[in-house]
Formats: sequence, structure tokens, C-alpha cells
Amino acid sequence: LATLPNFDPNNPGAAPADARRNRMLTDVAEPGSTFKIVVVSSALNEGIVELSDTFDCEHGRFHFAGRVLHDHESYGVLSVENIITKSSNIGAAKIGIRLGENRLHDYIRNYGFGTRTGLPLPGEVSGIVHPVKNWSKVSIAQIPMGHGVAVTGLQMMMAMCAIANKGVLMRPMLVDRLEDPDPRLADRDRKVVAKYPPQRVRQVISESAAQQMVKALKTVVSPEGTAPKAALAHYSAAGKTGTAQKSGGPIGYLPGKYFASFIGFFPADGPEVCISVMMDEPKQGYYGGQIAAPVFKQIAENLANYL
Repeated sequence: LATLPNFDPNNPGAAPADARRNRMLTDVAEPGSTFKIVVVSSALNEGIVELSDTFDCEHGRFHFAGRVLHDHESYGVLSVENIITKSSNIGAAKIGIRLGENRLHDYIRNYGFGTRTGLPLPGEVSGIVHPVKNWSKVSIAQIPMGHGVAVTGLQMMMAMCAIANKGVLMRPMLVDRLEDPDPRLADRDRKVVAKYPPQRVRQVISESAAQQMVKALKTVVSPEGTAPKAALAHYSAAGKTGTAQKSGGPIGYLPGKYFASFIGFFPADGPEVCISVMMDEPKQGYYGGQIAAPVFKQIAENLANYL
């Protein structure tokens, strides 16, 4: 907030309305490739694919339902794991087609998309998840790559946390405990008045499917993945990049305007921290692996040192 024009730190309530928006709760956007974790984890959970199964990614051009879907590079045959590693749109689309409309929709809702989280902060929206009856013929191929749905940053973060948390979706928390505010007492001597335990929402995917997803997401930060710049010096990390062109509503997509993101967690096999980096209309490039991943690395390493 302090970087915004006309912001008075002594009177934050006087900040412009835009500055008071909690964008993680109030803003929605197409998530782009971070959403691939939903379709791949769902297919793994249903047992219709394994990480070693392969799909022909058509060298970057896939004709489906009268449309041509594209990859950012020309990929041939990729395994399911490498579809995550390389972030293939066509691979994700073909997995979605195999999963089917109804199952994909059910998993999207089970992950919490299209529903408010219930976090006690003002302005939270539910996002946009259309019922299957309103899907177009191409939706089953576009939604797996993160188009045709609108999500909040918190919803996308919670989905990644569910995978890190052995497939269990948790309710987000703001307060761990309330302590006696007596200023005469040292922190260690303050009495805990109330303790708020973690709240489980549901088991979205099995622990086995979650473990397979973590294995795939670890490859994203490898030299072969889309986010080698997110790799940490002393910890294993896992995550997913996202690059989504901004929607202008009825006028279609806005040329040259993008959301870039990286959502990751560490240590990968015993996660303690999940970090989401989202950039709105970045100026120095727009691929999540190029510009959001290095920010994740910087935050993660500083945070790890602090903890």
C-alpha cells in the first residue's frame, strides 16, 4: 500500500478503494496453466491415467470441435508427468477429454472452485464455474488448460495446498489462537484464551494420487521444466507456472495483457509453506516461469532462513 500514490500510512482508511481491495479474495481471472493440476490430479485419482502414460501433443496444433488449440512449443509424444513438466496445453486437453465433462466438473467443484471459502474477510467472491449444460463443445478441452473458468487467487492457492496436504482440502485460517492481552506478561507467559484447530473440508483426491502429483510438480522446477528459476538452494520445491491472457469480457482477450503466476510449496515431500506469486500485466516478459518463479525463489529462501 505504501507504494501507491496519495497513500497516507497514518490514515490507511483514507486509501483509494482500489488500494483497500484484497485481490486474493475479490478479483477473479482465468488461471491459465496452474489449473492443469486439477485435471491431471483428477485423472490420476480416477485411475484413467498414470504418470507414465503418453499422449500425442500434435507438435503444437490440435484440431478439436472446430477450433485449433496450441502449445507454446512444438511437442510430440509426452508422458503425463512431462505434460506437467512442460505445461502442454494439448496434453492437458486430451487428459480432460478422457476424463469427461461430468467428472471434470465434479472435481473442479470439489477443489472448491465456484464457492466462497468462508474466510471472514469482506468482499470474497465465488468465481465462475459454469454447469456442464452450459459448456460449449470445446469447453472440455479449454477448461483443463485454465480457460473458461474464473478463480480467485485464494481458491487456486487452496487447490495447490490440497495436493501438498495429501489430497485434503482445508479451510483457510486467519487466527491460530487468542492470548491474554495483559501487557505486563511476557509473550511466553500469556494465557491462551482460545485455540482454533485446523478445519478439514474434504478429501478431494487420494493420498496416492497426491503423491504422484507432487512427483510431477517437482519436475517443473528442474532444468527440463518451465520454472527452473524457482529451484531452491537447500530445499526441494514443487509447483506450477501459469500464463493467462487477460479477458476483456465480450470483446475477447486483451492483446498484450497477461497474468503471470507461479504457485509452489517446499519442502516438496514434507511441505511446510506454500507461496503464490501472481503478476497483473507484467512489463518485463509475461511467462510465469520467467518472471514469477524467481520471485517465488526469493521469498521462499528468505522465509526459510527466517523460520
